Amino acid sequence: ARNCIVCGAPGRGCASRRLHTVEQLQQATRRILSDHFQEEDRHRIASLALQSLLDEACVTPKPGLVDRANSGSHRDMDIFTFTASAAALAPYLDRCVALGQHTRQQPPDDTFAALRRAGIQAEREMFRATRGINTHKGAIFTMGTLCGAVGRLWSAPQPCREPEPILAMCAQMTRQAVEEDFAAMRASGEAKTVGQPLYLRHRLTGIRGAVASGLPSVSQIGLPALRRAREAGKSRNDAAAITLLYLIAGVTDTNMIARGGLEKADRARAGVQELLEKDPLPDIQTSCRRDQDFIRQNLSPGGCADLLAVTLFLDSWCTLP
Repeated sequence: ARNCIVCGAPGRGCASRRLHTVEQLQQATRRILSDHFQEEDRHRIASLALQSLLDEACVTPKPGLVDRANSGSHRDMDIFTFTASAAALAPYLDRCVALGQHTRQQPPDDTFAALRRAGIQAEREMFRATRGINTHKGAIFTMGTLCGAVGRLWSAPQPCREPEPILAMCAQMTRQAVEEDFAAMRASGEAKTVGQPLYLRHRLTGIRGAVASGLPSVSQIGLPALRRAREAGKSRNDAAAITLLYLIAGVTDTNMIARGGLEKADRARAGVQELLEKDPLPDIQTSCRRDQDFIRQNLSPGGCADLLAVTLFLDSWCTLP
């Protein structure tokens, strides 16, 4: 015997005595349907986020970065380190979407506070999977925030699949916390991470500042570049490799500066800009030569890699049938 969908009692008794109004039955039915699609969409969003992290790792070639061909400018990681790390983050991505869904009636700051706590645990899981190697610390922040934003904008009738409001929500969620972090850093003058000295010395805000500004590099550089390459007939791999070049050319990547200094990073970025001016859709061989150039200079545009993963996710989610 089935239970009543309104009160949980044996359904036959409720039905025969007409204990519940039509409106109550309709509300209960809507709740059941909403719960079903909320869970289904949460898993789908998290799955696409995970796929984007894996796709970004597998895109080849990527100047100075780990890919399927080599370990780039890194000596302590390879493609398998990244796949292990991404797999460990799968539950976290699902959790981020859920946090967004469950806090969508609360202020955006509340969602980000919850995401931050989840992110701390996710970092522990990443380090456990990689034996202490930092593969996805930046992606935990960017992709976790993005998943939370999509969750906040979710609704049963029609989830949000437009990049602009999703990126705007990322900014709303993070702006205050990021501004407070930078203010505290200025007050103390202490730097605890690789990127913080760059802020104290040059006021470079890195990926945190980018997310707090709504990731303009994704909407203005990443997505347009990816779509142009796809429209030109490029494969997903080749289109993503080209998109990464445009991100390197257009973004001040604090990872590059931390490894090579401002001057070397600026020269490398200018070189990629010049390359794209001569050939807007460079072939794989050209990207391979750029990869070897970055490796010789020990440069690694890790921030741009995170932006590429975000670009791939938004492209997939917003064009999902």
